[in-house]
Amino acid sequence: MSTPSPNTPAQSGKQALPGRMLSLRLESKPIIYSSYMSFTEHGGIFVPTDDKFEMGEEVLLILELVGLGKTEKLFVKTNVCWVNQNPSASGRPKGIGLAFQSDDTSTKAKDIIESILTGLLHIDRPTYTM
Repeated sequence: MSTPSPNTPAQSGKQALPGRMLSLRLESKPIIYSSYMSFTEHGGIFVPTDDKFEMGEEVLLILELVGLGKTEKLFVKTNVCWVNQNPSASGRPKGIGLAFQSDDTSTKAKDIIESILTGLLHIDRPTYTM
């Protein structure tokens, strides 16, 4: 009979990290605007990638936001909510949309992004997803 390792999440009391990780650095307002997904419940972000992902898949996003005089680096738990497998003629790149979860880090990411995009969130300029 085997015994579970004491380092498993259930045994150690720690939460398991998502199985996949992506990194994204956003350095300008136009790119942040095009990438941000304000229509998801807790906010979200589009990540250009050639990798294959499944809807609902959990992804840990290392998100670097450059704006308002400083750079914020956040480790955000997300779920895949949008998949664009082919670049479009209208300029939408191949990639995935990641919906932020409801934790404190996700709330902080949403707040920082919306602060950077003050006055731009409700204009009708195309984005990478809509």
